[in-house]
Parts: sequence; C-alpha cells; structure tokens
Amino acid sequence: MLIVNCLLFTACSSDKFEPPKTEIGSTDSIPSQESFNTTVTFSDSGIVKAVLTAGRIRVFSKFNYTLIDGSAKVDFYKNGVFSSTLTGKRGKIFDNTKDVEVYDSVRMVSEDGSVLITERLYWVNKTQRIKSDDFVHITTKTDDIKGYGFEADQSLKNYIIYKVSGEVQK
Repeated sequence: MLIVNCLLFTACSSDKFEPPKTEIGSTDSIPSQESFNTTVTFSDSGIVKAVLTAGRIRVFSKFNYTLIDGSAKVDFYKNGVFSSTLTGKRGKIFDNTKDVEVYDSVRMVSEDGSVLITERLYWVNKTQRIKSDDFVHITTKTDDIKGYGFEADQSLKNYIIYKVSGEVQK
C-alpha cells in the first residue's frame, strides 16, 4: 500500500494545466447561431416562395441580419411553381424584411434559360422583385444586353436596364 501511495503522489503534480486562451475582439463578432450545409425553405400560407441552400449560415440576432457564405443558392417559386435560380458566393438576409442581398459572382438563371450575371443583386421580399445598381449582363434567346442598374421580376421575364448597351434581335 505504501508503494502505491508513493507512485500516486509522484505521478500527480500540483501544477495546473491551462488551455491556451483565444482573444476575441468583440462579442458582436460571434453569431447567435451558426450552421453548415443548410437548406432553409421560405413559405407563406403553405406555399413555397424560395429555398435557400448555403455552405455556411451565421445569424446575428443583435443586428437583425444573417450572413451566408461558402456559396449560396436560392430557388425561387411563383405560386408554388419553380421560376428561377440565383447563385453567388456570399449573401446577407435582412431578418426584419426578409430581403436578400447576394454578391460575389452572382448568376441568375430563369426557367426559360435567360441568364443574368452581376456582382451584386438584391431580392426585395415585399415586391418579389430583384434589382442591382451594379453592372449587369443579361442573355436571353434573342437578346444580349449590358448596362448599369437593373430591376426585374424574379422570373426575369419583365426587366428594366438603366444605362443600357447591347443587341436585341427582332
């Protein structure tokens, strides 16, 4: 018994081990929720409006916004029927309005094959419309249009381009 006690006392040390500390600049930089490889469905009265898929989602409840990164994809639906897909590398959802901002390599493809390319795009939930103040490039079966400033329905069927240049086939 004496030998066991001697071994225990020599094996145990009174030195405490403390894990390394990580400096955090501000608690504001810590999200209240975080998820990876997530799918979120937006609906109204049981009718799907949009489905968001993202690599990483961080919710900042204190500031009423959600950040999306690791590539984002939003499938839009009108009256429950698929209308278009929006993709980009990063984005932001404004929690109060449910408006969505997507930026960095933004591409939107409608169900009829029309393609919109820009660096920043806003989807306004209240009007169900998309818009951008940046350079945009739209290609359809008959048109190849470029310009600065843009507004459209989420199916890319009815759009306005400000400061336009390009070609339209008749």
